[in-house]
Amino acid sequence: MNFARTDRGAVAQWWWTVDRWTLAALALLIGFGALMIMASSPAVAIRIHASDPQYFVRHYFVELPIALAVLFAASLQSPRNVRRLALVVFIVFVLLLAYTLIGGNDIKGARRWINLPGLSLQPS
Repeated sequence: MNFARTDRGAVAQWWWTVDRWTLAALALLIGFGALMIMASSPAVAIRIHASDPQYFVRHYFVELPIALAVLFAASLQSPRNVRRLALVVFIVFVLLLAYTLIGGNDIKGARRWINLPGLSLQPS
């Protein structure tokens, strides 16, 4: 990417203000995660009798662009908006944690998961 410092576009401003060391560390973590999932996916898929040995690899790479888009959208926000969003997300997940005590699934004596239509959620 090559942006001039005088460019006032949102992406250009993001590029000049983002911590590139953190961005590089994040890219390394994503790459390491991809390597680990590619190494372990066939063995786990065989163990759980999945029809596709690359199921978890496909799942990882389908969700990766979504996660990167959310990360990029969050990093474009001002610090004040990020604090507000963090407070809202914190309150929602504290409420979901409290709900697991009442409506969570009891698995092996522990309630950790909430079953939603088409989704299981572990708020912790």
